[in-house]
Amino acid sequence: MNGGKNPVLGGDYLLLELITPSRAGSITGNVVAIERQDDSGDNQYLLRVVTKGRDGQYILKANNPDYEDLTATDDMRTLARLRNIIDPLDLALGESFMREDIPALFGEAYNPGNWNVGHVVLAQKKAHILLVTLNKQGRADEHKYMDHWIDDTHFHWQSQNATDPTSKRGNEIIRHAALGIDVHLFVRDTKLAVGKAAPFTYHGRVRYQSHQGSRPMSIVFGLDAVVGSSPLD
Repeated sequence: MNGGKNPVLGGDYLLLELITPSRAGSITGNVVAIERQDDSGDNQYLLRVVTKGRDGQYILKANNPDYEDLTATDDMRTLARLRNIIDPLDLALGESFMREDIPALFGEAYNPGNWNVGHVVLAQKKAHILLVTLNKQGRADEHKYMDHWIDDTHFHWQSQNATDPTSKRGNEIIRHAALGIDVHLFVRDTKLAVGKAAPFTYHGRVRYQSHQGSRPMSIVFGLDAVVGSSPLD
């Protein structure tokens, strides 16, 4: 199915709705998981778009033109309807990650020089990753950024001192939606936990809402999802 406008690629996470002959509804035009047995008798599962031929026969089409159409037969079982392709990052919401494990979420390798900072830019992936430690105790004054929760769905983030609205990073944060850039928020309370580096909790993609100041910028982000209990508890 790795073709067309909405390709399904190998390794994609899929949300499927189980269906039965008595509870399938209309499946024509839908992407459906079909179960059948191959020549060796093993179960095989196919994703196909269900269409109907002029003679009333169901035709199963692949979005990849390299695969021929199949005519539905009695030995095929309609198993499930495709509802959505799930972004793996959505499965990571609310999970905790050590700093060195975060790059893998974006298909990157950990490099201390790139990732031991609070604002990581992945230009090719069109992503900004914010790694925030709320308690800045012990930090030099110039690194005590004013980061805090406003409420369950809004976060106040202060940029690095060199970032302003006219800088590349500042402009991309402000205009991220128009530029097709995602901003991801990871937060931890303190730098250390039980004498070791503390993990960050992933709060998902955030949306720029407003900013004040120039250097540094004080930005309010909106969150699309509330993770676990209130961060203000």
